[in-house]
Amino acid sequence: MNTTMFRNITLAAAIVLAVSACGGGTGGTGSGDSGGSGGTGVSIGVMTKGSVIVNGVKFEDTTANISIDDTPKTAAALQNGMVVKVAGTVNDDGINGTAQRVKALIEVRGTPTSVNTVAQSLILLNQTVFADDQTVYSNLANFAAIVLNVTLIEVHGLRDATGQIRATRIEANLTQMGDAATDEIRGVVSGGIGTNPTTFNLGSQAVSTTFGVVIAPTGASYQNGTVVDVYCSNRPCTPGGVFQASRVKVEDAQDSAFQPSSGQRFEAEGLISGFTVHPGNFSVAGTPVTTTASTRFEGGVSTDLANNIKVEAEGSWNGTRLVASKIEFKRSVIRLQGNVTVAGIGTFTLNVAGHSVNIATDSFTSGSVPPVGPACVQVRGQRKVPASPLAVIAGEINLGCSNSSRPVMQAPVEAESPETTITLLGFALDVSNPTDTPNQWVDINDQPLTRTAFFNAVTPPTTNAAGISRPGTLVKVIFNDGANTVRQVELED
Repeated sequence: MNTTMFRNITLAAAIVLAVSACGGGTGGTGSGDSGGSGGTGVSIGVMTKGSVIVNGVKFEDTTANISIDDTPKTAAALQNGMVVKVAGTVNDDGINGTAQRVKALIEVRGTPTSVNTVAQSLILLNQTVFADDQTVYSNLANFAAIVLNVTLIEVHGLRDATGQIRATRIEANLTQMGDAATDEIRGVVSGGIGTNPTTFNLGSQAVSTTFGVVIAPTGASYQNGTVVDVYCSNRPCTPGGVFQASRVKVEDAQDSAFQPSSGQRFEAEGLISGFTVHPGNFSVAGTPVTTTASTRFEGGVSTDLANNIKVEAEGSWNGTRLVASKIEFKRSVIRLQGNVTVAGIGTFTLNVAGHSVNIATDSFTSGSVPPVGPACVQVRGQRKVPASPLAVIAGEINLGCSNSSRPVMQAPVEAESPETTITLLGFALDVSNPTDTPNQWVDINDQPLTRTAFFNAVTPPTTNAAGISRPGTLVKVIFNDGANTVRQVELED
């Protein structure tokens, strides 16, 4: 495998699942099961406890070699929201496996010098960190419990297209940390000169290795473009604004056991960057990805592709790029069209065919809160957790609509009544007799379905054999403008 590609994958916590070349593909049911694709491989991503669930696979970890940032730990130390590398085997069912090695990655550890509780952002060793509704807190009640210049925290997360960290876990439990005695930054070397430069940058943070630095592993080297972890054991670590590193760990040299072999099938999860058009080329957490006309989509449609959207790309490595057979949106994409009835600071209420949906904005929202009025507004976003009270976090807000500006609600199905209603965003919608004949119900290729065929294709949320939850089928309901009756119902995955 190209080492530059691997450096990019590991920095941004892409998921790489390299399984045997004879394994099968993933079915288009939206279940997320791998259709019997088993084998030995590597998986890197945000874990859920139980034992270690990564990328839809439950890895048994009782016999695994486990570490947090190279500090030996037991399985009990692995917790929700950690970004982990897993080397192991996947069973033929594609949803269970056994881990031989598990390593939790850390993006930055230290005491924040800036905390913005409104934006839920902080600055830590010149690394910008954002928390969101899915961030897990340990030994902290919430983001507001972080005290400026006081609270020592360890941040697990994913880097976006600009290098900012989207925190998946913020750890304040000293005994749970990889090494509470040291400050740490993980990043890509820039601004250095030659091999093993004594001064360089990690993002916006200047680093110096002038005073007896140790490079690990022995014999490894680094230069611009190398992913490294730098450590400081003599706090305060940034006199004069320069991080005084006592140790530099070269990640791809340290973690060779986690590198998948060239020619294997694999998957990559992370945030999109460099996107322009589909079919086309872009990156998923630094992994070069190509989509084609035959690429399938789950949890969204091709028009939902955009920079900084979190996806999983599944396909095969052709020597230079991942050719995606499937793109799965890690949180199902919600699309809404309607008019604004209430507008506030960072929030507004969208009327979608008589159904009021609360919309929230955050630091990553493209577009601003629109004014109250009859004009059609389009929102693309994701459902905020916890799911009650209902709120959608807007990723994009547009003052212009498709579908002839008719009201639209696209979301995963939460429940159904046979051949009568489906529930989207908590609203039970009667879709038994849409008015757009003969195209009342259509499939993902816009081909007509019978009512029975449509309801047979719809699945509410499920839990698979490994105990992993899967969202319901993504469905779009188009309403008649003014009448608030259902015009057409479409399967989106």
